[in-house]
Amino acid sequence: MKKQDYLKNLTQVVQQDAQTNALIQLVLDLCKIDATTGNEKGSVDFLESLLTKSNWKTKRQPVGPEKGRDNLWAFASDTAPAILFTTHLDTVPNYISPKISEDGQSLIGRGVCDAKGIAACMIMAAEQLRQQNISVGLLFVVGEETNSAGAKAAAQLGIRVKYVVNGEPTQLKLVRAMKGIVVFELKAKGVAGHSAYPEVGHSAVHQLITDLNNLLQFDWPSSDDLGKTTCNIGVIQGGNAHNVIAEEASAIGSIRATVKAEKIIELLKGNIHPKTVVNILSSSDPQYLKVVDGLDTNVVSFGSDIPYLRSIGEPLLLGPGSILDAHTVHEQIQIEDLNKAVELYVKLGMKL
Repeated sequence: MKKQDYLKNLTQVVQQDAQTNALIQLVLDLCKIDATTGNEKGSVDFLESLLTKSNWKTKRQPVGPEKGRDNLWAFASDTAPAILFTTHLDTVPNYISPKISEDGQSLIGRGVCDAKGIAACMIMAAEQLRQQNISVGLLFVVGEETNSAGAKAAAQLGIRVKYVVNGEPTQLKLVRAMKGIVVFELKAKGVAGHSAYPEVGHSAVHQLITDLNNLLQFDWPSSDDLGKTTCNIGVIQGGNAHNVIAEEASAIGSIRATVKAEKIIELLKGNIHPKTVVNILSSSDPQYLKVVDGLDTNVVSFGSDIPYLRSIGEPLLLGPGSILDAHTVHEQIQIEDLNKAVELYVKLGMKL
């Protein structure tokens, strides 16, 4: 199927199987392009060509110094829409080529769930809404999986809409609340020496281990809506040999916050060695989102671009698939859920 046929088929053929085939093919073609964070250009090029040929007005917004690493905006007219559908095009490593499962019920591969499959659903839904003269737009951003660079840049463009519908795997339920996050780096400095004589030096590794144990054992705050704040240590580095007192050590971790990030940072700093350096890499408060009567809701612990999209419009969070399938070697999504997502996005657009 040619790129320009995706939306043409959607508007000209009413059978469910034709829409499903077009949607599946769009997801597979989009996921064939490796878009690990920092390498999103190919996906942006692909969607820009597709949407331009389907008579959407597109605009690329550079994000950072890398040539071609851009956000992609698409509008049905020259005026800002009332509703903006948005998700991210970048994926976590490693790249996994997409395919249809053996039973034909699901798609497997990197991005089918988080979040290129969602992007395809949003395109299909936006086209249906456009055909009904509903004011709708699309925004595809880069960098969500690391530092939300694309969403931060999008907020600076000055575009304002009434509602922003962000796409993440929420099992087809509107998210009414989500945890905040504090991403931090710890750096410990020691004094090198022979490990047989620990009194002659100071181990940065030992200092850091104590710090990390304090953070993991700490009784972090809880909330009625979001549950307990949790801490994860994702990266540890330090030392250069088993028989040398470590001169340097570092760690990177994240805290999923159920209270304001400012409070979490205060508690973090109060639980580490006074000489350990703390760098806050990013942070956001817990988010409470708009819900719509008649649509199921849930609460999630993962993060999204929502904190940076609020300046564009009132945010909602909704998408097909499970977050438990995202970022895994078995990333997958049910084809039935992709179809349901298109219908749900159309229904949501009409309600809003």
